[in-house]
Amino acid sequence: MSDYNALLPPGAAPAQTDNPLTWGAAPQTQADPYDFTTRYNTPLTPAEEAQYQAWADKLGKAADTYDYDLRGAWKSGAASDPRGHLPDTFKKPNHPTFSDQSQYHGADGHQGGTWAGGGNAPFTFTPGPTNLQMMSPAALQRYFQEREPDVQLVLPQ
Repeated sequence: MSDYNALLPPGAAPAQTDNPLTWGAAPQTQADPYDFTTRYNTPLTPAEEAQYQAWADKLGKAADTYDYDLRGAWKSGAASDPRGHLPDTFKKPNHPTFSDQSQYHGADGHQGGTWAGGGNAPFTFTPGPTNLQMMSPAALQRYFQEREPDVQLVLPQ
């Protein structure tokens, strides 16, 4: 596990997981309510599932379904960008940068954030209601400092 605990404010409970949605949260004794591993997944036929599993295992991504529809990315033939990031299209509502570019934006009332910038302008991300429901502003700031340092987080006033 990466040392996300170093990002926590003094006195905050240590993270029990690599999942940034739970950074600083109290240890949970029940199932993780932020775990969308079994939700928002593109359905596959048994033959497709076998191909997907082989692909995911080969890349070491078999467990990367907590906050991303990896089956959908695989089925669509989505390619990673130079940083290794897959497109927003398949981000689940619990992903820290779930956006209006996700196919799940609007599903079950989930409203993602908005990306802006590019070209000569710096990239910005303005979280939507679902982002702020899933993570506190402080947790989002820590996430962006750790995982998206070149993106300016624009928090609502």
